[in-house]
Amino acid sequence: MRYSYQRQRILEAVQSSTDHPTAVMVYDALKASLPKLSLGTVYRNLNQLADLGRIRKIPLPDGSCRFDGTLHPHSHIVCDTCGAVADVVLPNLPELADSVAAQTGYRLDSYQVIMHGLCQACS
Repeated sequence: MRYSYQRQRILEAVQSSTDHPTAVMVYDALKASLPKLSLGTVYRNLNQLADLGRIRKIPLPDGSCRFDGTLHPHSHIVCDTCGAVADVVLPNLPELADSVAAQTGYRLDSYQVIMHGLCQACS
């Protein structure tokens, strides 16, 4: 992928956010400093960055997505009312790898869990 100033700024916006932003949130954060930026460009670049493994894409039940710039192993919990997303670090579960291997023959290298519930503000 060739270097693009807009893509770099989009990547930095996601990496510096703790809110797991949507494409619209990234667009809103950058539009004042990048007046020629379009929402379509933000969507396209976020998806490309996720495909390249530079950020994580978090699919939500309503079909929308949030994005995460934190790449170390962790999972997420999503509020079913407001859509807020929070990081969750699960304990290492060796029995999970054993169960996956027994059921499928696969060696588990990594996993990502997306849990659902109500955030503190909504409960």
